[in-house]
Formats: sequence, structure tokens, C-alpha cells
Amino acid sequence: MPIIVERIDPDPVLVYRFSGRITLGDLEALRAQEAPHFSTVQPDDCLRIILDLSELYTIPAELFAPLQHTRLVRDRRVCVVSVVGANAYLRALAISLGLLAARHDFVFYNTREEALAALERHPETSRA
Repeated sequence: MPIIVERIDPDPVLVYRFSGRITLGDLEALRAQEAPHFSTVQPDDCLRIILDLSELYTIPAELFAPLQHTRLVRDRRVCVVSVVGANAYLRALAISLGLLAARHDFVFYNTREEALAALERHPETSRA
């Protein structure tokens, strides 16, 4: 599956792993995958996300608009997204999606370990 969502406890961190080439069908399947995770988050919680693009080949231009409507970008409870493994093209895409939402930070790291360490120090962590 090109998109996998998993939860890391004890403090909830959602990890989105994108791989290969994603399609519109993959984004539709994403909604079903992330729904149970978001259903447990309270309205005033700070949800921290790792977006792992290490194994992603490309995102077709026609998926930009649907990506802007994902919970990852739109949900107000998401306070920070740590992007891992993004090349220059994917960084530009993540920045544009994050800036359009303007509700949370998109921060880039080389490894998942660096991203997790930074999320632990994020100022909103105490709200989670």
C-alpha cells in the first residue's frame, strides 16, 4: 500500500509513510486509514505528525488539490508536521500545502529519529 498511517504512543504521534507513486485511490483509502486515529483526538489536543516521504517517487500534479483537503493539512488539531526524506520537489510541495493551511508548522528532518526528538521538544507537546 503506497500510504500507511500508524500511531506511536505514549504521546500520540501519527506517522504517514508515502511510497512509490500515489494515486487518487490511495488518497481515498487514506481517509479510511486515518479516521480511527483522528476519532480519539480531543478538540483542543495538539496532534503531531511525521510525514515520511523517504520512499516516495512522485506526486502527480492532479493530486495537489486532493492533498490540500486531507486531515494532515486541514485538521485544526494538527499542530506540527515533521517531514522526513523529502527531495527538493517534495519539500516545495509540502511547504505549499502547509502554507495554504497556515494552521501548523511543516518542519524538515533527515531521519525519523530526528523528527521524533524534535516533536518531543515542540512547545505544543504539553497539550497532547
